[in-house]
Amino acid sequence: MSFDLRIHHWLTVRRRSGAVDTIAPFELTDRIAEDPIVALAVPRPDFQGAVLEFLIGLFSVALALREHEDWEELGERPPSPDALRAALLRLPRAFMLDGDGPRFLQDFTAADFTEQVPLPIENLLIDAAGENTQKLNKDLFVKRDRVPAMGLPAAAMALITLQTYAPSGGQGHRTSMRGGGPLTTLAEPRGDGRGQDASEERSLWELIHANLQLADGDRVLPADWTSPQGREVAERIWPWLVPTVTSAGKPPRQISPVWPDAHPFQAFFGMPRRIRLDFDNEAGPCALTGQHSPMIVRSYRTRNFGMDYGDGLWRHPLSPYYRDKDRWRPVHPQPDGLGWKDWAGLVARSEDERAADCISRYAYRLSRPQAVRAFGFDMDNMKARGWAEALLPVWPRAGMASGVAEAMAEAARQMVEVTRLAGNLLVGAVIAARFKSDVKGDFSPIKASLWAAMEQDFFARLDASVSSQLAAPQAILAHGGGYLADLRRAACAIFDAEVDLDGLAFADAQQLVSARRNLVSALNGYGAGGNRLFAALGLPKPDKVPKKFKEKAA
Repeated sequence: MSFDLRIHHWLTVRRRSGAVDTIAPFELTDRIAEDPIVALAVPRPDFQGAVLEFLIGLFSVALALREHEDWEELGERPPSPDALRAALLRLPRAFMLDGDGPRFLQDFTAADFTEQVPLPIENLLIDAAGENTQKLNKDLFVKRDRVPAMGLPAAAMALITLQTYAPSGGQGHRTSMRGGGPLTTLAEPRGDGRGQDASEERSLWELIHANLQLADGDRVLPADWTSPQGREVAERIWPWLVPTVTSAGKPPRQISPVWPDAHPFQAFFGMPRRIRLDFDNEAGPCALTGQHSPMIVRSYRTRNFGMDYGDGLWRHPLSPYYRDKDRWRPVHPQPDGLGWKDWAGLVARSEDERAADCISRYAYRLSRPQAVRAFGFDMDNMKARGWAEALLPVWPRAGMASGVAEAMAEAARQMVEVTRLAGNLLVGAVIAARFKSDVKGDFSPIKASLWAAMEQDFFARLDASVSSQLAAPQAILAHGGGYLADLRRAACAIFDAEVDLDGLAFADAQQLVSARRNLVSALNGYGAGGNRLFAALGLPKPDKVPKKFKEKAA
């Protein structure tokens, strides 16, 4: 019997009691009143993110909610495991991991892969050492042969993760429809992003339900998947049901979200890579989970020129976007991680930024502050530099006075920009105090200290803008003594901690005092750096440089 991801037990989960179970997807609501499932307990954070996205897409299609009222009713009365099982079994047989028919997220035509060289199964992992790295013996930190075999659950999760977040992989090995390592944001109803995180207590189903997509507009689904129309829609949601639309031509054939190319729900089931898993007819332990599997996978085969989703053609419902000239591009995590500096781009809308559809829609349904869960790979082309995660607050739009949400977003962007500029000034002052000449090095921890110091202030101002209905960015920035005054205090405190007077010679002390004076001068709007700082806040330049703020030491 083929391994059917709808009904086989392959998801390891943790319950509120701490018990760990392995379930089928339809059992997510099992014992939801007395001991609910609160989290996935999978072996890697990227697996967790990708599997959550898969489950959201799976149940969006299986439940096919047409109206907001249907969505609200589902939240009030979660479906039983039997109801979820029935909904999943109405779907086409598109979720068989192995077998002779179409295989889940794998190329339709097995004959095209018989001559391909088998690759180690661990190469499916996005952070695994690549073929060239191994050939040149450059796998110094991420070693090869860490994962000689995967069980069927881990192989399914690795496949989902690669196809969902696929980075560039050489000529013709396509990236995901959001590019390599995209940022995902989910509406998180179990916390407020300010230290109140109830995700260990409340059901995982709440998170999945909050992000379900409605089957409305151009996303309408057939009532009968066995009808000719149903089969046609199925093939455009799950592209592995038919021969792959390859991208070997010049220019390459690109897949758009517009019918008849694809159904919009293919956003959850993209297949940029042409892959076939090799199944061993033997049982054994999985190197990732440690669990015994009735069948293990040691290798896979791949070909290039898989499905090309184009550049800027798709708008994934779980990702924020930004405008780049004439295109909307998905946001990607950066080396400095995720935090409050990213808040506006993840939860607000502007002329050049768009929050994920799931966040924008959910913010209008809230009755209390909740959160956005953001995660994704920080990629450098083919290389995974790290995995980033954050939980950030989101305030309900309902009840806000006109202009408050827009003022919050604009004030947030101004606070981020002025903090970035102040961070540059702070680093320059520390260098000037410590060294006789300009030096190179990594001073990012100093900037990180400033970001951390201003986080509470940032969110306190957004809280105040909601509670006091502040509909102008200037009012938010001026609240409670002013953001700039708080920023000055934080920057000077960090400077004093980084550069200590104790043990310094008189000449060094003079250098330190001069550097600190120049920093304070710039934070008060003087000099080129200070002018940029004030401009970011929309403040006029100071009229005159007071003697005590002279930028050059006497």
